[in-house]
Amino acid sequence: MDEQDDIGVPQQPVAEDPLAQQAPPEFVNPAEEPVAPQPAQTARHGVSVGGAIGIAITASLIVGSIAGGVAGIAGAWYATHTDTGSSGTGTIKVLPAETDEPVVAAAAAAAPSVVNIDVSGTPVSAGQDGLPGEHPTVPSGGSGSGVAYKTTDDDGTYILTNNHVVENATTIVVTDASRERMKATLVGTDPETDIAVIKIEKKLPPIKMGDSSKLLVGQVVVAIGSPFGLTQSVSSGVVSAVGRSLPNSLSKDKSSSYPLVDVIQTDAAINPGNSGGALVDRLGLLVGINSAIYSESGANDGIGFAIPVNNAIRFADQLIEGGIAQHPFLGVVGRDIDAPLVKEKNLPVQEGAYIIEITKGSNAEKAGLKPEDIIVSLDDEKILGMDDLLLQVRRQKIGAAVTLGVYRDGSLIEIDMTVGIKPDNLESPSQDSTGTP
Repeated sequence: MDEQDDIGVPQQPVAEDPLAQQAPPEFVNPAEEPVAPQPAQTARHGVSVGGAIGIAITASLIVGSIAGGVAGIAGAWYATHTDTGSSGTGTIKVLPAETDEPVVAAAAAAAPSVVNIDVSGTPVSAGQDGLPGEHPTVPSGGSGSGVAYKTTDDDGTYILTNNHVVENATTIVVTDASRERMKATLVGTDPETDIAVIKIEKKLPPIKMGDSSKLLVGQVVVAIGSPFGLTQSVSSGVVSAVGRSLPNSLSKDKSSSYPLVDVIQTDAAINPGNSGGALVDRLGLLVGINSAIYSESGANDGIGFAIPVNNAIRFADQLIEGGIAQHPFLGVVGRDIDAPLVKEKNLPVQEGAYIIEITKGSNAEKAGLKPEDIIVSLDDEKILGMDDLLLQVRRQKIGAAVTLGVYRDGSLIEIDMTVGIKPDNLESPSQDSTGTP
């Protein structure tokens, strides 16, 4: 039987290659590295599709985890051969796409821009979140990931992450690739898209941006983050699907404000703690922000979801500029068409978005949309149900002119309208609706 070291990893023979000849990363001893006391953790709950969708944030902080992460640090050294020291601002070199090690190239380019985020929140009192009535108050907290996005005017760094990572946090601590810990301040959050921006005073290398609109199914992607608190972890897979929409209506938690609309599906391993981390292509260009998993076990089952970078930065820029984000909005409440509804209403089509209610004062009302209208197209895109309508509206810019194909009283008509802004005080839709684009 192979001998094992002190963390139970079998000893491996030394490979004869440039990487193996370098000194391996050291493991951090919690007793040797002073770290601020971490609060006891409580679970955070995310979206559940059939009880299985969960946000990829871990509530199990691991103090003294692998130093820098074996995969992430090895990849960066292979690409740069540059000691970044404590500044974390060494030269980042993207390996050519034709390299035999595309995952190494991606990790080398992107890993220095990915951080770990530890948060603590409002203490949980006795009788809350399952605590016994006599139990003393316990601090709450969790761990996630983030991506260096832009340099601030004062040489700090804006970091992209998920809203659910920092939501309600009272303290945010960022650990960069050089293992330096620093406090962060919250710039803004957007529960609608699950995007948040935080700020640190240290200058980190911003990640290079890709174009999520050009992603192809089957394309190689790499996820980088802190699953279960293991910082700088790298996993790889492919794009399984694009344009997925798993909105609140599929969640058992109807009070959740966390929608999954127009997201990337990937089989790259994403686990609790990966939330807010990077999904990059083979050149290390950011294509998505890891956000959620579909799992029966609570861990990776090969189905993860990431917010497309084009959407993420659109709303992140709004948060940086003004602290709030605005969302495109039509002003309709509706449902999918199914066989019983077709029979009951004697509908002329088998698919489409059946309008139940028009939001007062909305652009939909101004354009003349009415209850019982059936939306079957938006510009050149077919609308097969409310999920399609929600997806296509989210992709529009506020103020954009669109043409709706609508069945009314058995006849197909066209209605021109302008995409509006979603009100902040919008009331929840009626129980039988499946979306509020």
